[in-house]
Amino acid sequence: MTSDQASDPRFSTATVRAAYNAVADDYDRAFGDDLDRLPLDRAMLDAFVDRIATRGSVLDVGCGPAPAGSYLRARGVAVIGADLSAGMLAVARLREPLLPLVEADMRHLPLRTSSFAGVISYYTIQHLPRADLPTALKGMASILQPGGLVLLAAHLGDETRYLDEFLGHRIDPVGGNLYQRRDLLDVLAYAGCLLDVEEQRRPLPHEADTQRIYLLAHRTGA
Repeated sequence: MTSDQASDPRFSTATVRAAYNAVADDYDRAFGDDLDRLPLDRAMLDAFVDRIATRGSVLDVGCGPAPAGSYLRARGVAVIGADLSAGMLAVARLREPLLPLVEADMRHLPLRTSSFAGVISYYTIQHLPRADLPTALKGMASILQPGGLVLLAAHLGDETRYLDEFLGHRIDPVGGNLYQRRDLLDVLAYAGCLLDVEEQRRPLPHEADTQRIYLLAHRTGA
């Protein structure tokens, strides 16, 4: 994985945060209820819930307007939402007033090690510089109890894409990385996680034109 993106302003924390702050309300209108038309996304969340049972809390990393967190809460799971964007968290708070929320960078989660039963990350890792992905996944795994679960959804590919327009808003250019399946599996292994379930699907008409991958894994070791 290359490191030159670390100094690229299109991947900076400030740029990504500003982009999502700018589109938060429109993002909620466009995608806040998207799970209703995404059967595989729901099925993977259901598989996650079945394995979590009542073992503890779940962190929804990059929660946005919290569609996944809301779905899990409706099934009796204790969830905390985390997002880089205060605008996104404000929308999530309106949708789910009882959902605990924290503003945080996924690379520096302000949470105790081994304190969560699970972590979900639905379509969030693309905005990290490629070299930061191992650190981010290892950090997510570190807050898991032994045997705790991580559910990752990502875009497959081998290129980097850039946006300067997002949901009708002009924004400072933001980068998004697509990942090869093997790279994601290697990073999960580096983070100390063993794959349990893998699924893929093609994009729907309203989505960006990328293949989707879902990886459900558990933390190994003590």
